[in-house]
Amino acid sequence: MRPCQRFLLLLAAALAVPMTAAAGDPPNPAALAARIDQRFATEWEKAGVRAAAPADDGTFLRRASLDLIGRVPTVAETHAFLADKSPDKRIKLIDRLIDSGGHTRHMATTWRRTWVPQADTPEFARLADEFEAWVAVRLQENTPYDRLVRELLTAPVAGDIPSAARRGAVTPASFFAASENKPENLAANATRAFLGVNLDCAQCHDHPFARWTRDQFWQTAAFFISSNTGKKGMTAAPQLSIPNTKRMVSAEIIDGTPVKWPDALAADTGRQLLAGWVTGKDNPYFARNVVNRLWAQMYGTALVEPLDDLSGETGSTGRHAELLGELANAFVASGYDLKYLTRALAQAKIYQLSATLPEGGTTDPQYFAKMPVRGLTGEQLYDSLRTAAGLPPERDDTGHGQGLDARKRFAAQFHIEWSVSAERSIVQALSMMNGRLTSDLTNPAKSPTLAGATDAPFLDTAGKIETLFVAVLGRKPTTKEAATMIAHVESKNGDTNRALADVFWALLNSTEFNTNH
Repeated sequence: MRPCQRFLLLLAAALAVPMTAAAGDPPNPAALAARIDQRFATEWEKAGVRAAAPADDGTFLRRASLDLIGRVPTVAETHAFLADKSPDKRIKLIDRLIDSGGHTRHMATTWRRTWVPQADTPEFARLADEFEAWVAVRLQENTPYDRLVRELLTAPVAGDIPSAARRGAVTPASFFAASENKPENLAANATRAFLGVNLDCAQCHDHPFARWTRDQFWQTAAFFISSNTGKKGMTAAPQLSIPNTKRMVSAEIIDGTPVKWPDALAADTGRQLLAGWVTGKDNPYFARNVVNRLWAQMYGTALVEPLDDLSGETGSTGRHAELLGELANAFVASGYDLKYLTRALAQAKIYQLSATLPEGGTTDPQYFAKMPVRGLTGEQLYDSLRTAAGLPPERDDTGHGQGLDARKRFAAQFHIEWSVSAERSIVQALSMMNGRLTSDLTNPAKSPTLAGATDAPFLDTAGKIETLFVAVLGRKPTTKEAATMIAHVESKNGDTNRALADVFWALLNSTEFNTNH
């Protein structure tokens, strides 16, 4: 049976699920996943596109683990999943991963990278930690996305933060501190992160490629002015002077939505009103932006590119603009439930396709007819290295000061965004080959996986090599790979431990381990 025929059979089964829930029923991610698959099956048929075959169980387990909890599966997880013969084991895996603490931790890092501008300074690292901790708490509580963003935009800042919060309670105030509490920085960062609207180029002049004007940029920035000088009866919006001009502009919504200012303005009145519009159900960008970003994280390419330009032509008339709108509507109807949306994207059959291009298949990523090969983020790579070595990712077990601080330093070297190629820089490659972390993890005295393989009296050379393959790549070696590795180990004249460490090092530095496919 051809891969496309297999896919259509899977699709038929998926479409048996009702596509909309009855009134009062919880939102059904399977129905939304079926809608996604139906869309692409129709598009492929019209365009004559051949889809890749479904990924095997080991590949799917690794992909879902990396995307949903930020690390490769453990040996025990791999063996358990491969041994499970139940027909719904992939759905059960998705549910287990999304409901785990690992998902909270991974997505807190993901959203922090999106929402807080990156800067390589100790002060930024501290702010990023504080902000990520706040995001993690909200995600653990499954806070609706609209409420989470509203809380972020209206949080007390600087001197407004209560003393109890300053003594240790997590707050999102770092979002403002990372933008230096400057209205212009906050306007640019907030519209980019929460609306997918790029206002940056309109800061000094009208945007050369979009409809945004310089006035609109500074009108948005005016919402972030602290309006603590308001007087009773004052109804005028806060005003801001445009730099290097003699003109003043008042706070106004970029799409022309009228703002009703109260009689007296509090310090955060502008932010409160802006947050109400940003997170409102009628906002043309808010829900579409988060769906587009989450899709990009799961599939490697956004439905609408570029990520920060939903206001452009492709945002409303692009190939997948209609699908993006449907997914956004479903997300809003779910009560802005991020876990529901993530479940739907992971359950879709197109998410479960192989990364291998079928004969005659298209290379156009916008068809989503195969899974692209993507480089791991720094956090994914760090946690996966430790998992492959048999160590928990969050603790310090190497004896050289590794741990969360080391994780941050390592991740900073491998900073990449969601939509990426699998290429590494020379510095990154050298760090993987010769860095302290790799050196520690390929030492049997510090790597439980390697120690277990080298010291197992009941395993022959082939069995030890298979153990390392499963730990690192989540699969057994091919016949050719096994023969090559066995020959290497047996050529070392009895120094088996050193030879197995070589094999482990080679696997950790392989393209297969360093990418998500």
